[in-house]
Amino acid sequence: MKKIALVNFSTLDYSIEETILRNAGYQVDVYDGVATADLPHTVKDADVLVVQLQLVTEALLDRMPSLKLIAREGIGLDSIPLQAASARGITVMNVPDYCLEEVAVHAVSLLLAAHRKLFPSTALVRGGQWTNMPELKPIMALSDLTLGLIGMGRIGAQVITRMRGFGCRIIVSDPYLHPDNAPEGVELVSLDELLAQSDLISLHCPYTEETKHLINKQRIAKMKKKPVLINVSRGPLIHEGDLLDALNSGDISFAGLDVLTEEPPANDHPLLHHPHAIVTNHIAWYSEQSEARLRNLTSNRIVDFLEGREIPNVVNKK
Repeated sequence: MKKIALVNFSTLDYSIEETILRNAGYQVDVYDGVATADLPHTVKDADVLVVQLQLVTEALLDRMPSLKLIAREGIGLDSIPLQAASARGITVMNVPDYCLEEVAVHAVSLLLAAHRKLFPSTALVRGGQWTNMPELKPIMALSDLTLGLIGMGRIGAQVITRMRGFGCRIIVSDPYLHPDNAPEGVELVSLDELLAQSDLISLHCPYTEETKHLINKQRIAKMKKKPVLINVSRGPLIHEGDLLDALNSGDISFAGLDVLTEEPPANDHPLLHHPHAIVTNHIAWYSEQSEARLRNLTSNRIVDFLEGREIPNVVNKK
């Protein structure tokens, strides 16, 4: 009987996965709250490893000689050693199509909250400073501003759809995007041009060695308009020390972050308490519908894989 190891920290239960996989005739072993480094010896016989954000190491792969599939219940792949998996003949799949609406809406929510200074305004009211409006100036008309997207996949495209209604100019920097496949009304520019022209910047690119610390002090120095910066992608895209310096100096006016380099962060992480930052707890992906969609898609694609059918979103195809 094929064995499937479910290793999760954030899912409240495994009922969807267990129902689908056990009904298909597979043994399901749940390692709830167990770090991948601490998985017991029994994991060695698993044919499939299902993870969310847990770190998968080469050492773990060496402990699992029967492993045929790593199913990433989510999008990002920076926690999985793709080359090492490929070298061992292990297929890796993710599920990038389960939360497009949710992440786009979260990005837009952070953009609007930062632009309208909702959190600083609320802090003034709570502090008994109802009439201290000058502290919130300037707030410009959104229709007069430029929104720049760094990277534009499916989520970025949905952000554009939602932001277009506000009348702002939208520019995109993406090395994989060409004029013939760019959304209507969107201008393609270089990264330097985007940094210089944008009042609002939103990150929508994957985390790779090339994009690590994409936003750093050198690129912040090219931001001419002291922009709002939004990140719903991956924490390490931003050098957090350089971001903190930029918030303190005013070179970045506000940051809206759903992701950080280390999650969860320490309670004294300075960005958590900065008056010009909003930090949410990696929740952009979530709605009741998207959670159910993720778990169903992952489980059904595992069944398809084990039964020899082609599955989408294999990220290490030969």
